[in-house]
Amino acid sequence: MVDDSKQIIIFCLIAFTLTYLVEAWLWLSGGLKAGFTVAALTGVMFIPFLSAAITIKFVEHGNLRSYGIAKGEVKYYLYSLIYPFAVIALGLIFVAVLGTAPIDFTLTIFKEIYPQAPAFEEIPVYFIIINLILAPFINFIPAFGEEYGWRAFLLPKLIGRFNLLKGFLFNGVIWGLWHAPLILMGYNYPHHPNSIGVVAFVVWATLVGFLLGWLRVKSNSVFPAALGHGAINAYIAFGTFIAPAPDEMMTIPFGLPAILALLIIALLVYYDLRRSTRVLTARALCKTKS
Repeated sequence: MVDDSKQIIIFCLIAFTLTYLVEAWLWLSGGLKAGFTVAALTGVMFIPFLSAAITIKFVEHGNLRSYGIAKGEVKYYLYSLIYPFAVIALGLIFVAVLGTAPIDFTLTIFKEIYPQAPAFEEIPVYFIIINLILAPFINFIPAFGEEYGWRAFLLPKLIGRFNLLKGFLFNGVIWGLWHAPLILMGYNYPHHPNSIGVVAFVVWATLVGFLLGWLRVKSNSVFPAALGHGAINAYIAFGTFIAPAPDEMMTIPFGLPAILALLIIALLVYYDLRRSTRVLTARALCKTKS
């Protein structure tokens, strides 16, 4: 096993300390209702990159390009764009089977929330298509800030220190807990700004982390994972409009139906990693100076 415990601890200390300080400031300024909320949430997405860069440069004296800065295969970029829609589709099946929310493809709830928005039939089709295509690539930039830290740097360290399964599990739990202050402010689970919301999001993040980690490992590049993260942020909210529920725990994208869908996908990609001869070791993923 590769013992990168020092790098793992230092990276996590920097990432959590800086993020929690920013989010404490946000909370003291009015929480998610503060005028600079969007800027703050976007800014903290770059903290994992900064934390990894500091650790790489000053602790292990390595090269930032050694951690997944590569083109990767085209098919993994396609998988990253398909993933959110697969989650929504599977999630809707569980919504229907469990009967946890009504399913409405006319998006009535969207019209109620945004009454000033034009009707979908009034929007040119080409405009909708262009925006759907562009959204993940726009989100790619801040998503890269997170993915470089969590998947490019931390994941292979954890795999090398422990093993494939534990590495993925620990990576997801750490990533989920990193969001804890936002969840306690009502982010993603406005009806559960408490330990229940935090636990639910940690489970959600761990399962999503399997797919993002799979993209990172299989492509030997952080870019498909960053695009996948950007696609999730761009598309996943459609689930809320299609299957609205009084309690977000009962629908997609963050409730029980979504978690069941994510579990199926996580098991599939983990099985693929276990059987694949292309699974890379931590040393192959992190060509740092010895």
